[in-house]
Formats: sequence, structure tokens, C-alpha cells
Amino acid sequence: MKRKRFSRLRIAGQLIELDAPGLKQVKRKNGVDLYWAKDEGPLFADYRPSTVRIHVDLFDSNAKVTIEQICQREQECLERWLENGDDDKERLKPEFNGTMESLCLLYEHDPESGFADVQQNTQSSYGDWLKIIRDTIGLRRIDLLTAKYFRTCYRNWKKPAVPEGEERIRRAYGCIQMVKILLGYGMQASLFYGHCERLLNALSKMRFAKNPPREAVITFEQANAIVTKAIEAGDVSTALVQALQFECFLRQIDIVGKWRVAGDDYVLAAGEIRRKSKVWKGMTMGMILDENRILRVRTSKTAQYVAHALDKCELVERCLKLLGAVELDMPVACRSDGSPWSTHMEFGKQWRIYADEAGVPKSVWNMDNKAGGITEAAGAGASHDDLAGSGAHATKTTTRKIYMRGATEISARVQKARQSSRHGRPT
Repeated sequence: MKRKRFSRLRIAGQLIELDAPGLKQVKRKNGVDLYWAKDEGPLFADYRPSTVRIHVDLFDSNAKVTIEQICQREQECLERWLENGDDDKERLKPEFNGTMESLCLLYEHDPESGFADVQQNTQSSYGDWLKIIRDTIGLRRIDLLTAKYFRTCYRNWKKPAVPEGEERIRRAYGCIQMVKILLGYGMQASLFYGHCERLLNALSKMRFAKNPPREAVITFEQANAIVTKAIEAGDVSTALVQALQFECFLRQIDIVGKWRVAGDDYVLAAGEIRRKSKVWKGMTMGMILDENRILRVRTSKTAQYVAHALDKCELVERCLKLLGAVELDMPVACRSDGSPWSTHMEFGKQWRIYADEAGVPKSVWNMDNKAGGITEAAGAGASHDDLAGSGAHATKTTTRKIYMRGATEISARVQKARQSSRHGRPT
């Protein structure tokens, strides 16, 4: 396994090179926090711990030795785990010591907690919230907590990331929901059952604000600009993903795909990729290079099949013309080496680079592609039935309430039709 071993760090006023594989430096207001971090590749998704805090005084010249020892030790454990697999599980198994941090770790590690069974995108969100909880209130003992304490936590979690920035309500609400899940797990696992039940019952009667429905959409001009920036960077894959999301009303995960755990006896289907105990499945080039230019996809959320005529999709055709010879089993969303993205969040970071270069506001997210495409289509006069079918929605209500955000444009079109009808003019 290859990874960067050497890092440079200022210790006792001097910039020193360290033999410290996995060293991660996180800048804080009062200085730098140091961690050893596991490799982020899909091979290591199940490894615990993900990070190890390194407590040293950077004004002490002996800090170099301590940092190197910890990083080399943890890296050795990671490599031994990769070689031995399940043989090392007992060493990695966390123990409950009454704190929120230990409850978080047990929930992530316990195969019967349900954490491993949720979809990968949901698991990624859970992982983010669990990390926030561990980092902020991980040392708090559950038996000493009161329910009202979580109101203070909520206020702290929603504070803006930067001065004068927007409150992070989505972040705070997600953490509260995660706390409820943790307490429910604590009851199921008989870990401080009475205290978990007490807190969960109280939290169920408390109300916390959550983000209102999103109103942002990606316009055709923005989608086209992102495609352009990705192509200019030589990244036709990301350009194609952007085009498919906007033109075909697809969620990111339906293209980027996801990893799941599969046994050694599992037989790979066409287009699937195995990495140790994990198997990837997502959209492959063969699905979009159909000779009839028809893309058929079974969506992840509703499990409905949808079909799209790609030769009618302007942005998609623009990208397909730039493709050279490709393997039909190759992922549509892939890194420069042709391998799938380890998570949809990693892909999202790459997409955000091009979105920033294209001048797309931070308030507009990748997930707004579907709403943008449907809103554009609705404004152009597409029927609700057609939109519900193309968007794989169970009902037209879903289309109207969640994805049709161009109310002003739609209203203007409706009023124009009414006026034309009144005065006998063609629309």
C-alpha cells in the first residue's frame, strides 16, 4: 500500500520533515491540531479508528519523535488489518465506557446496530453527524446528561462556520436526529438503558427547527457552464455526470453508484467492481452508449425504471462527442484512473471545484440539479404526468411539492394562456 509518508511541520520554530504516514494537520483558531488519519480509499471503509488525535506541544523539540511513533504505529496497524482482515477485529472492537463517544463508536462498529444496512449516501451523512457528536460532546457521560442540555448543543451546532455566515440548521438538526438514533441503539443494546430511555423520551417531546424546503435550482446556463469547466480541465467524466443529472432528472447516487459489503462467494454482475469485501455498482458506459441512445435506469429512491432519449439531451450529446474508446463496464463517474469514486461526497468535492469556477453560488448544490431540470421542463410546458414519469416519482404531488421550484415562471405561463384565451389570441 502506497501513501505519503513524509510531512513537513513547524516544531519549536523550525520547519522539520517527519516520517509520519497518515499525518493530518487541521488549522484551528488557536493553532494546529494533529491527527493520524486512515487512508480514505474504499478498501479501508470498515477500518476503525478513522482518526487518532495526537497530543503534543509543538514548541517542544521532542514532539517530532512522538508524532512519528504514533503515525508509524497506527499505519502498521492499518496495514496489518489489510493483510489479516477479520483476524484483527477483536483489537479494533470498541468498548462502552459510559460516554457519548463510546456509544457512537459502538453504534458504527456493531453489525446489529443497523448502521451498516442503510444506503451509502445515508451512511455518509450519519458518519458526518457522528463525527461532530464525538468531537463536541464525546467526553460527556450519558448518565449525567439532561435533555435540555441538547438545546445548548443544537445552538452550538447550528452556529455559522464563518463570521456573518449562514446558520447551519441542517447540520444541527441532523446531529439531534443522530443523538436520538444513538439513544435508541443504547436501549436496544442495554447500554445505560434507563438513562438512554429517559433522554430519548424527553427529546421526543422537544422541537428543533429544521431547514425549510430548498428553493435553489440549477439553471441551464449554470449546468452548461459547469460542463464547460470540467471539459476544459480534461474531466469529461464529471462533465457527463453533470449533463446526465440536469438533462435526465437523475440523482447523483444513481450515476455515481455506491459500495456495499458482499461475501467472497458473491458473483459479480456486469459492470460491478470488487475491492476486498466491498462491491461497487453504478452507472456504466455501456448503459449510455446504447446503439439507440436510450438510457434505462432503475432509480435508487423509488426503484422505478425510467428511460431517457439521450440523443435529445443537448448537454449529454456534447459530452459523448468527446469520449474516446472506452470499456463498456467502465463507471460513468470515475476518477482520472478510471476507478469509481469512494463516496458520493468525494465526487461532490470535485464537482464543487468546477461549480465555483463557473460562478455557481455556494447556496446552489449538486442535489439541486434534478429540481433545476424539472423546473426548466415545467416552465417550458411539459405536463405533470410526463414530468412525474421522467423523474420516477410515485405521484404528481411529489413533482409539484419538491421538484417544481419555478413557481413564478409557471405562473407567468399560466396567466399568459388565460389572457390569450380571454381575448381570442393564440398562445
